[in-house]
Amino acid sequence: MAGFAAPASSRDLQRSAVPPALSQRGAGRSGCAPLVIQGKDRSGKSCGAGLIGTLATGAVAAAARLGKSRRNVKVHREAEEGGASQQYLNITGFPFPLGPILARRTVRTQVDVGVWTFEQEQSLVNIAVNVRMTVIKLEDGSLWVHNPVAPTAECDALLRELGAPVKFIVLGSAQYEHKIFVSPFARRWPEAKVYTVPQQWSWPIDLPQQLYGIFAAGELKDSDTEAPWSAEIEQRLLNPKDRLGFGYSASECAFFHRRTKTLICTDALVFVPEEPPAVLDKKELTALGRTADNIVLDLVALVNWRGVGNAVQSAKEEEKTGGGLPEAELLTRGWQRDALLSLYFGPDGKTILEPSKAFRAIAGKWIVGPVCYSLVYGGKIRQEVQEWSNKICEWDVQKILPCHFAGPVSGNRDDIQRAFEVLGEGVEATKEPVNALPWPFPQPVRYRAEDMQLLTDLRSILTSLKVI
Repeated sequence: MAGFAAPASSRDLQRSAVPPALSQRGAGRSGCAPLVIQGKDRSGKSCGAGLIGTLATGAVAAAARLGKSRRNVKVHREAEEGGASQQYLNITGFPFPLGPILARRTVRTQVDVGVWTFEQEQSLVNIAVNVRMTVIKLEDGSLWVHNPVAPTAECDALLRELGAPVKFIVLGSAQYEHKIFVSPFARRWPEAKVYTVPQQWSWPIDLPQQLYGIFAAGELKDSDTEAPWSAEIEQRLLNPKDRLGFGYSASECAFFHRRTKTLICTDALVFVPEEPPAVLDKKELTALGRTADNIVLDLVALVNWRGVGNAVQSAKEEEKTGGGLPEAELLTRGWQRDALLSLYFGPDGKTILEPSKAFRAIAGKWIVGPVCYSLVYGGKIRQEVQEWSNKICEWDVQKILPCHFAGPVSGNRDDIQRAFEVLGEGVEATKEPVNALPWPFPQPVRYRAEDMQLLTDLRSILTSLKVI
């Protein structure tokens, strides 16, 4: 697909060949496991009953995955022989931490002259996404690091191979999955200065960031010409005047690297690729592509999610008697399921069973993630997000590099405007506009109503409680 990152160097490809870290599977703000406690919607079909269902199911599945990881630690250690360790114990987070718990593989890719990405897996229960750190070599030869990932020995070695000191560590978001590694990463580079977006927060107790190890030299500011990197990297800050419920902060800083004309962001935009990110475990995705012996499909059938229980049982029997799909097709279907579950929390039951149509509706274009749209941007901070996106469009963006899914990928101000158009006044994000031009003209971003149903229900509840 045009616009993807340049091929990794031979050194990077050698690292990429190391088997991925053993893990629990899942996603952070970009995704979560489906809700699976049984209830009834207005049509009488079974549906998810609430977040307690997610947590309960997640705890059971996470325990099973952790047991599997422990049984395979010996295999993982053998895979590391001859290279730096991927081991990293992460037990922080409420109510349970984002996986992998025991180890994380790092894939480094040079995406431009003096620009690298470092990707690791981020998981929760049975679903995974990639999480990305961006590193830019500044004109003085030092390194600017955006949203650090886990500083495993492998990651540290790959970074030190660049032969330059880390001068700035920049936290462009207030979200747990991006700030959790800032403190341990900064300890690896004690001379580096840390800068964070304002309104850092924690839950259930909102603690000052110093208590979770972040000692910042300063806060990021909007259009700050005094920032020490401002001659090379510009910035636009989303800093809503009001926090959302539970103290949730939606602060995010977008950056523009002038030389490469690249927009660097955290969660604001995503581009879902046809192929899974290299850092994700293809064996796990292939397993997710199966119908039989699949914990996600087992749970869908158990609770008759959106009335699809019988169809799942029939598909299981068909797979057992018919021999199943080739491995390549299972991998494709597993990746499609993984992406849809992470983006929608709990898409329609038919989508989980046969994901190709729903996947095509969101893949291959820049979008605001459905979770961000429904539960963060689409509420009381909608106007501020629109104003922020308009400021971003003032830059001559040619590539976009977010922290999840594909990146960098070709994209410009038209793509950004098209993605954020769902936040416009009177726009129905699940309905096609009447005056849309047909293909091959660029199509407006819309979400399938049946896949958005859970998020729509959650949004209605949170809006009524004045949380969002």
